[in-house]
Amino acid sequence: MSEGEAGAGPLPHIPIVRWKDDAQYVYPKSKRDPRERRADYHAHAETLLAQLADALGALPAAGADRRIAVPGHKRGVLVELETMPPTPQAKATKIPAGLEFAAQQIALLRSERGEDRTERAILFVPDDARAFLQARIIAYGEEDLGNRERPDIDKFEVVEAFHKASARDLIAGTPDLQSPDTRWWELWLRRPDAVVNAVVAAAQAMNLDVHADRLIFPDTMVLFVHASAAAILQLADRLHGTISEIRAAAQVVEPLLDTGEHGLGQHALVEDYLARLTPPPKGAPSICILDSGVAGAHPLVAPALAGAWAVNAAWGLDDHADHGGHGTGMAGLVVHGDMAGPLSDGRTVPLSHHVESVKFLPPAGFPATEPPKYGIVTQSAVATVEIERAGVPRCFCIASSTEDLSPDAPSSWSGAIDQIASGAMPGDRQDNVAAKDHPKRLVIIATGNMQGGLKAAVEQHHSLEDPAQSWNALTIGGYTAKVELSAADPALTPLAEANHKSPFSRGSQNLPPDLTPIKPEVLFEAGNMMVDGADYCGWHPAVSLVTSGKDLATEPLVPFWATSAATGVAGNFVGQLMAALPGYWPETYRALTVHAADWPQPIRSKLIGRGRSWKGITKAARQSLLREVGFGVPNLERAIASTKNDITLIAEAEIQPYALTDDGRAVFNAIHFYDLPWPRGGLQALENASVTMKVTLSYFVEPNLSGRAGTRPDTYRSFGLRFALKKRTETARDFRARLSKTDEAAEKVGAETDYWLLGPQAMQAGSLHCDLWRGPAVDLAAHDEIAILPVGGWWKSHLGQKRANDKARYALAISISAPDLDVDLYAEVTAEIEARIAAEVVVPGAPGA
Repeated sequence: MSEGEAGAGPLPHIPIVRWKDDAQYVYPKSKRDPRERRADYHAHAETLLAQLADALGALPAAGADRRIAVPGHKRGVLVELETMPPTPQAKATKIPAGLEFAAQQIALLRSERGEDRTERAILFVPDDARAFLQARIIAYGEEDLGNRERPDIDKFEVVEAFHKASARDLIAGTPDLQSPDTRWWELWLRRPDAVVNAVVAAAQAMNLDVHADRLIFPDTMVLFVHASAAAILQLADRLHGTISEIRAAAQVVEPLLDTGEHGLGQHALVEDYLARLTPPPKGAPSICILDSGVAGAHPLVAPALAGAWAVNAAWGLDDHADHGGHGTGMAGLVVHGDMAGPLSDGRTVPLSHHVESVKFLPPAGFPATEPPKYGIVTQSAVATVEIERAGVPRCFCIASSTEDLSPDAPSSWSGAIDQIASGAMPGDRQDNVAAKDHPKRLVIIATGNMQGGLKAAVEQHHSLEDPAQSWNALTIGGYTAKVELSAADPALTPLAEANHKSPFSRGSQNLPPDLTPIKPEVLFEAGNMMVDGADYCGWHPAVSLVTSGKDLATEPLVPFWATSAATGVAGNFVGQLMAALPGYWPETYRALTVHAADWPQPIRSKLIGRGRSWKGITKAARQSLLREVGFGVPNLERAIASTKNDITLIAEAEIQPYALTDDGRAVFNAIHFYDLPWPRGGLQALENASVTMKVTLSYFVEPNLSGRAGTRPDTYRSFGLRFALKKRTETARDFRARLSKTDEAAEKVGAETDYWLLGPQAMQAGSLHCDLWRGPAVDLAAHDEIAILPVGGWWKSHLGQKRANDKARYALAISISAPDLDVDLYAEVTAEIEARIAAEVVVPGAPGA
């Protein structure tokens, strides 16, 4: 974050969990918007009733019902509903959650948002619930209400229309439904097991191939069926209400790049470098690469290689990728980083961490990985290494993706990765063990690549590839500092200027900002592209990274590029961070990596002008930029340590977001308040000088894949957290009271200048929330308390899962940076801590005495 010298000498980050106060959280009550959206509610209800009758159609005649009976599941029909167009007050009109009536088995199966920000959903209506639903609409449209409030206005007011629906409307994306070819399909089934068993039996009765492997989520079982589109639709149309969504499974999973044919082959450099190398110490952390295998005998890999395995033993362990390998190149970057400099700079190189390899991509001669197995094979790879080397602190590194599936919603693969991170894989969960105690894992994933082409096309925004939308993963994009000209090809010029986003990198700019996380979170060196006289762009060795190649005899060094390279360098960063700060949670390493990031100056100038505050662009424009470049390029020294004028406060804490009441309701439970040891005096002395505060909150959610996950983030996450800062004019008591008052009462506290980069409205989806405050130091002096509070999740809303009393955990990082200013904020904070500890009264016999 520093814009100049960060202050002399590294200092340990400051733990603050000691000053955490748990309190009961009461969700702020807000009054319903009194503005009526319908001019005539009776007429609206009459319209809805007529549309619903047409959508429901006639009941099948006796003996002519082809629908399959499912134990415990009523026969019914599918109805599509759409919401009214947005208004200036509501930028998107959401499907009302209240349209589900569990007692009648009326259920919302899937929903999606249109380009006009209306939403469409598929509603399952059992035959015997038709009259019930119609009666609710009649009551909603009653003309003579007297003094009564209009019933169900929250359910039907925003519904614009009902339409007929069929199994075709359950299909996500735009697969070719006319093709007679067979392919793998994902059927997202509503549990319980009786539904799953009935669908399997029906598919097998149609002689369809049902894959034995399945992905299991709290409310959904993902079943994989090999069939033509026509057969899948025929199956689904006989099982209304059991399938919430249908997806064409991805067809290709492969490394993100082809490493080309231009090896550097410089044996002397390798030998010189090895003479300066010290292997990692025993017990060092490990970065596990899930890729195409590894050339384990490579002299640049062997000193740090702690083990190599394959998901299928018949595949072997060696790197099978063409043109110098892929897994071996990843391993070299994980161990050494970009070797373009270290190979020739003469420094000694003590390695800090190990590397591991699990081959999860099949070599030539074996069947390609079936789409049903993407998530399953990834989880199998994780289980493999954890069984073989248990108890090792590690991070997982993945540079494979597919562009067949849209990243605008969770997929079965990204959901499986979220399970890996949160400790929700099969075998992770144990009865009577809180979620906070299940194994947590840090996973870093590449965004996917733009492969080259005409300059005009390359420079457009390209959305990240599945599974990079994973909420819990740390998604890696690319920047580049490589702008060297090629001696061999002097007519070529680098495409990107120095310290700009790499042209290979993808982002999330085209994804809905309120439904998807900001991705990538951080950038690492990914190399550049070269442009020829015809404006055609492509990779080139002159602007690539250097790493180990699998052909030891002829090409021990090869060029490497794109977000695979960036992810390898990110693995090197995380390995060094884990070695320098052992014992932290995976959530904390993720937080520190993002927290230590800053934008290179050319990117930074788009956000910060000459003044002390952010540039005068909208928060939406700022978020759009961050969805290209994340929070910048991490600085290892800043991730590991503070300095006197750049301090970081850290907390790792457990929280119970919800609680089950005696009458069986789930309510919000805990809120955490931190009375921060704050450098008030130093900040006040700086007066109007510009300082920056950064807050990063990191936690892992258990995913719940369902047809509504793409439009309702609260149905996907197990729990959610947010942070809130005490206002400058508030007392600590006022701050605590404000967070449990109604919105109307909260407004009376008074507005103040907004110095946030993004603001709280940007924190809707994802499990990492980061924001920066930039303004006068004297204003920041009074922001000396922060709260961590829960928001909704399926632990609270899905009572049948019996998780309302479960406990979670989070990591929090808060920093104050006063670049180029001669102030010792660190000394003031430590003095404040010493004074607090000295003032504490220890009661003999009390806990902690």
